[in-house]
Amino acid sequence: MKRFLLVAAATAALALIPSTASFAAPASATGCPASNQVLVVADLLAVGYRVPGVIDAEGNANGLVCGKPLNPVVQEIHCPADECPVPIIYLFRDDSLTR
Repeated sequence: MKRFLLVAAATAALALIPSTASFAAPASATGCPASNQVLVVADLLAVGYRVPGVIDAEGNANGLVCGKPLNPVVQEIHCPADECPVPIIYLFRDDSLTR
C-alpha cells in the first residue's frame, strides 16, 4: 500500500509540471544547466513561490530562473502533497550562472 501511494504521488506530481510552470527557453539558450528548466519568475510568483523572485533580483533580474524539480518521491517526503503550498519543489538558481 505504501509503494502504491508513493507511485500515485509521483504520478500526480509529474502530471502537474506542464500546467504549473511556464517554460521560457531551452536551458541551452541560457546559463542554466541542461538538467534544469528555465522558468518565468512572474508565473512562479503567481502560484505561490517566493524564492525565485529573490534569486532573480540578486542575479541578473531578467525575470527568468533555472529550476531543477526534486524527485517526486523526495518532494512527498519533504512536503506532502496535501500540505505543500506549491505544486512542485524546485532547486532554484539564477539563469546567468554558468557553473
